[in-house]
Amino acid sequence: MQKVFFLILFCTLFLSCRENDGPTTCAVAAPVNDLAWIQQGIKELENSSLIEYSYLVQATYKGETVFFFGSCCPFCKFALVILDCQGKAISGSISTADLIDQKVIWKPANSVCDLD
Repeated sequence: MQKVFFLILFCTLFLSCRENDGPTTCAVAAPVNDLAWIQQGIKELENSSLIEYSYLVQATYKGETVFFFGSCCPFCKFALVILDCQGKAISGSISTADLIDQKVIWKPANSVCDLD
C-alpha cells in the first residue's frame, strides 16, 4: 500500500512540475513573433516613412481576440480596421469603444505616440 502511495505521489509531482506554457492568444504564446500576418504588417510599416506613428493593439471583441494597427499621425487620415486571429478584417461598424482589454503589443523603437 505504501508503494502505491509513493507511486501516486511521484506521478502527481512529476506531472505538476511540467513547464507552464502560459496563456496563449490565437493559439500562440507571442502573436507579434508567432503570427505571420502580423510580422508581414510590421515589415510593411518598417518600410513606411511614417513608422514612428504606428503601433499594434491587441484587444477583445465579443469574447474573441482581435488586433488593429493604429496611428497617432497628426496629419494623416486613418481608418480603423479590426482584424481577427487570421488577419481577416471583421465586418461591421466597430469602434475602439467596443473593444475591451486593449493593450499595445508592438510599437517601433522610435515611436512618437503617447501610449501610456
